[in-house]
Amino acid sequence: EKAGEEAFPLSKRWDRAGRDILDALLSNSHHGTTTNDDDAVLLAVPPCVGRLRDVVLSMLKGVLVNDAQQGADDDGMGIRIAVGPSRTYTGGRMRSYSIGADPSGGRFTSLDPYPKSMLRALLASLSPSDDETTTESSSSSSARLPLSKRVVELVISRPSWSDGIFPRLARASRNDVASALLALRVRYDDEGAGMALLGLPLKCADIVPLLERGVDGDDASELDMAAIVFVTDCIRGKLDTLGAANSASDLIKLSDKLFDRLSSLSSTKSGAGGGDSGGRDYTRVSILQTLLDIHSRYKAQLSPSTKPSSEKDKSKLSASKRKRGRSRSHSDVGSSLKALASQADLLVGLVGGNASAVRPLNSGRGRALSLSLLTRLCEESPSTVVASLLPALMSVAGASSPPSSSAASADDDEKSAKNAKEDMRGLGAALRAIVPAYCAHAPSANLTLFGLLESLVGRIVVPGREGENSTLLDHLTEALSHLGRKESSIDAIASLTACVMALQAFNLRRPRVVSSGDDDSEMSDSDDRDTVRLDIRVLASTTSATKIGVSLALLGYAEKLLSYICGQSSISEGEHSGSEMKVNTSEVVALALHGSGGEGGISSTAYSKLPEEQQRSILYLAINLLQSVRDALASRLSQRFVRRSQGDDADLCLRLWNELMQTHSSTLRAHAKLVDGGEMKPTEKKFWDAAPIATSDCLENLQNVLPVPHFLASVSSALTDESVDTFIQKKSIRLLANRVAELSFDSPEASLFLEMVPDLVAQVSVDWSTAAGGEASLASRRRIVVMQQGALVAIESFVRSLYPSTEKGKLAANAAAVFLPALASVSRLLDNTASSWIKANEKGNSESGVADVECQLLSSSSLCVSTLVTTLKARCLPQLPSIIKPLVTSLKAVNALLEDSNEQAASTGELLQLSILKALQAIAETLPQFLLPYLPLLYSRHALSSKALRQGNGDHSVRAAALQMEAALATKVQIRQLIPSLTQALSNNLQSEGSVNWEEACSIINVMSTAVESSKRSELSPIIGKIFNGLVMAYEYEGDDSSRSHVLLNTNTCLLSLIMKLSEAQLRPLYARLREWRGGIGNESEGLGSAARRYAFWSLSAVLSKSLRSIFLPCLTSVLTDVVDELEIAVAMLCQRARKVDGSKRRRVEETDAIEDLEEVKPLQPLLLCLESALKADAHEGGDWTRGDDNQRYKMILNHLGKLLLAQVPKEMTLLSDLTPKEQASTSAYQKLVQGVGTLEHGNVAGCLTALAAAAGNEQLWKPLNFAVLEACAHKRSEVRKAGISCLLSIIETIGEEYMVLLPECLPVLSELLEDDDEIAGMAKECVRQGEELLGESLEDSLR
Repeated sequence: EKAGEEAFPLSKRWDRAGRDILDALLSNSHHGTTTNDDDAVLLAVPPCVGRLRDVVLSMLKGVLVNDAQQGADDDGMGIRIAVGPSRTYTGGRMRSYSIGADPSGGRFTSLDPYPKSMLRALLASLSPSDDETTTESSSSSSARLPLSKRVVELVISRPSWSDGIFPRLARASRNDVASALLALRVRYDDEGAGMALLGLPLKCADIVPLLERGVDGDDASELDMAAIVFVTDCIRGKLDTLGAANSASDLIKLSDKLFDRLSSLSSTKSGAGGGDSGGRDYTRVSILQTLLDIHSRYKAQLSPSTKPSSEKDKSKLSASKRKRGRSRSHSDVGSSLKALASQADLLVGLVGGNASAVRPLNSGRGRALSLSLLTRLCEESPSTVVASLLPALMSVAGASSPPSSSAASADDDEKSAKNAKEDMRGLGAALRAIVPAYCAHAPSANLTLFGLLESLVGRIVVPGREGENSTLLDHLTEALSHLGRKESSIDAIASLTACVMALQAFNLRRPRVVSSGDDDSEMSDSDDRDTVRLDIRVLASTTSATKIGVSLALLGYAEKLLSYICGQSSISEGEHSGSEMKVNTSEVVALALHGSGGEGGISSTAYSKLPEEQQRSILYLAINLLQSVRDALASRLSQRFVRRSQGDDADLCLRLWNELMQTHSSTLRAHAKLVDGGEMKPTEKKFWDAAPIATSDCLENLQNVLPVPHFLASVSSALTDESVDTFIQKKSIRLLANRVAELSFDSPEASLFLEMVPDLVAQVSVDWSTAAGGEASLASRRRIVVMQQGALVAIESFVRSLYPSTEKGKLAANAAAVFLPALASVSRLLDNTASSWIKANEKGNSESGVADVECQLLSSSSLCVSTLVTTLKARCLPQLPSIIKPLVTSLKAVNALLEDSNEQAASTGELLQLSILKALQAIAETLPQFLLPYLPLLYSRHALSSKALRQGNGDHSVRAAALQMEAALATKVQIRQLIPSLTQALSNNLQSEGSVNWEEACSIINVMSTAVESSKRSELSPIIGKIFNGLVMAYEYEGDDSSRSHVLLNTNTCLLSLIMKLSEAQLRPLYARLREWRGGIGNESEGLGSAARRYAFWSLSAVLSKSLRSIFLPCLTSVLTDVVDELEIAVAMLCQRARKVDGSKRRRVEETDAIEDLEEVKPLQPLLLCLESALKADAHEGGDWTRGDDNQRYKMILNHLGKLLLAQVPKEMTLLSDLTPKEQASTSAYQKLVQGVGTLEHGNVAGCLTALAAAAGNEQLWKPLNFAVLEACAHKRSEVRKAGISCLLSIIETIGEEYMVLLPECLPVLSELLEDDDEIAGMAKECVRQGEELLGESLEDSLR
């Protein structure tokens, strides 16, 4: 070799030495022992034999060294070492040469042709055994195996041989070499042989024989299947070079051969003894993966018919054919189509479609690969393979359904769940490819979309297992969304949704568990609560644009079903849906009636002739269609899409809206007709109750989000079209109002909405009063009123949203130009409606329906006026007379109707009251300065002060609204304008010749009080006299005790509000005027009038004393003699002690005389309260006022109060208290007036004595007071003793330690009281305890 080819050619070396030596090596059995360690094998061979063997084996490479290697460094000759140094048996190194990109200009070449003797020797070296069919190792095979490995390592693996020699070999020789390497790899697990095989430049023609040899389809052994797996791995590894090195026919032959091997392994006729099912499945999966890679990479070459569509494509195709060498003939195409059909059937069988002939795959990955490969075949030849898609899809549906029960362990369950997830992911990918192909080419195979959907939906919609199959439904929906055209996808998804609902309707007829009381679940949103609404899941998986199109298609189905249910049309099997991707209504109905795969059609059977269970299915299907449309339109994404739609999308939305309008109108008419026609079955009644609601919701959801131009155009069309149902028109107006509420006055769309106001005004201006009588007229009136009410509400929304917040500017002028005519129209409507309603009430019209309608319209008009006035403000002045007068006259009329009734006002009356009050309040708050001419009208009888506005409890809505209206008038209208009207109204209510209405008077007084509180002192000065005169009229009111107390309480509150605004200098003259008005005390000629005035005067004085405290003392000084006179009268009439009392102002009362008139002593209680409050205030200031006039003031008061402790109070005497009616019955008048039971806040003798003691402030003044109290404690009457000890205890608690100087005087009396009844003894013990605590010592000895 070193001498070069010219000195010693390789052929001579081989012929003379190499061949014989190799034959000897092959025949020699001592090449080493076979072990698992290659190094051990090589070391077992003698070094000299090993070197000889390697030299001879190197000759098999066929490498020629053309020049001598001597002086290589001198002449520049370089030998490229392509494969690194290999180990020798001596531990040294040897060079290994290969033919590469040699820069020396061809000094290395290879034998050409390769000698046959070398080839035979090579093949013999690669065969460890003489008998290739032997699977067990013999001594001979064990001896040759190391030699075979060295041949692979030194020859086959070298690029010089694999790239230089192997390609030039004959096909049969290449097949022999490849087969020998495959045998080494499979039978002896020789990794080197496998790598060498992968390194050979194999073509399809070289690979096909590898698949033919060593595999018996009827009894495939493990080694055979391992060989197939390795060959498929080899193919996938060489996939990039197969296309360039092979023609299309070679690729097809390779594919066909792989399919043949797959078919052999999958046949149910083949035996199972040669290999386990796991190995067989793994082999088939490997073949499937290889086929999928081939058909994915070389789709164009493998297509049976590829027709160029243009000249450019034809030229490209021609060049491609020339490059491949030849084109496919028509016979090849025909045979390929037949092969494709059989291959598609095989793939369907692998996923379970033909279990009798083909063993289905067990793994989900294998089934997914089968489906993906089936999809590739369909893309290559759709018309041929599409017929196999439907069985494949059915197999997909079956494979996706989990078993109903399993006894597997938890680990198995987790593994199964993981596998199921992977399976479903693969099946979803297959569906996304198979379904579009099926839909595109089904017509060419006489197949229909309904056939696909019926079969698939039948597998998915299984009662009780809908949730388990929902993922498959998602994948199917996604697959349908990937059709070629958007319209086709929409029609297909709508068909799928309808079929799902139809089959669910059919499944309702099957037995199911129904909870008790769940009797209306059939036609509600939760129909069949035990069933998953898969139709909702279908729509949820689609885009917003698709939802709208699907909704339109579903609505078409619903319309036909509604017409069919009403008997207006029939459903025939021959109808055409208009699209190949849309299922006919008859097919959907047949699915609902007979189920998936059921026999029988719909023919022309009328709905009424169907059995009851089939009618129920039809009704369920119809309502579900409507509710699905509703749910689709209610989603946020759909609404956003509709709102932003333009062009074709907007036209689609408008088409859907028009269809919804027609459907809703038809539903309403059918519902009314069927309800009036007679009795209906419960199921039908529920359906016709739910259907109008569903269509109404659909309409509302869509109209609310339509693009503004389309929305306004649709509303305008609905309002001007007389044939449109009134309910739809009202709903359109309501949605218009809701839509405008979302705008602002400066938005670009505001001007478009303003143009709709005249249309609304036209609805308000409709005159319905001229209609003839009768039921038809009443119905017509109601329809007109309904429209007018809707228009009024819409006008309110328009005003709130579109009127600018500032009065100045062009926007405000434009808005005012639109809304002022609207105000005029609404005012006319208000006036006309008020007049008509008042006349109807005055006549007692029997047409109560008409009155109710007018009342509702009047309420709506009032509310609209309220909004317009609040917004337009001073611009409303021209319309103010035509607004206020009908409002007030209507208020008076409704109040008059409700005042005389003891029952709570009817809802319509309350609504009218609230509406009018709100309108009047808006006027009072917006235009108060212009209300002066209308104040007398506002406070006329039965108007704002009516008691009908104050019925109910404190939080009653009408009562609250009336109070708010009064507050608005009192705070907004100037008091100088308001008070004259109020005093006149007060006079009319209290001094009228007819019945006196004290409740309205109280309301007026409350308004006066609020007005006074909210005014400034400078504003009150000019009208103090008017206010005083008005309140004096209230003080002179002489009603019963209850009404007089209410009037007096409100009057005192009002006058106190006035006094609180005055200075002290202004207070005294005003109080003097009140004393002058009261008149003298004890004047018999004045009679009851004097007693009533006295009571009012002292009641007011008590309020002033409590509120003003020490400020009131000067005023009390001015009437101190009156205080003493009042006390003397009380003593004279209640104590009956003195037989004669001197003095011109004293009454002469005999001891045995009865009290003739209790009214004379009625002022005593407010007097005691006034005196108690004043004494408490004086005690806080030091008591100077009480001790004034050298203690004479104190003595006069004490003298009479002490006597009153012994008074005999008649039980008929009326006293104010805080007691409940039950407590009133058990409490005597003496206890209330003297002891102070329940009258602590209303005046009593004991409380007044306690305050007097606190104000006295020294021992000398306390002694007479203590004597009077002890005298009462020792009285023979038990109630007097109780009052005395109660008063003593109160004094001790109030004064405290300072009063203990008088305790010794009290002890004898206390000692006796300790032996009295329990209540008196208890208070006596408390007095003793208080004394001991204050003194710090026990009083037990003193009490003995």
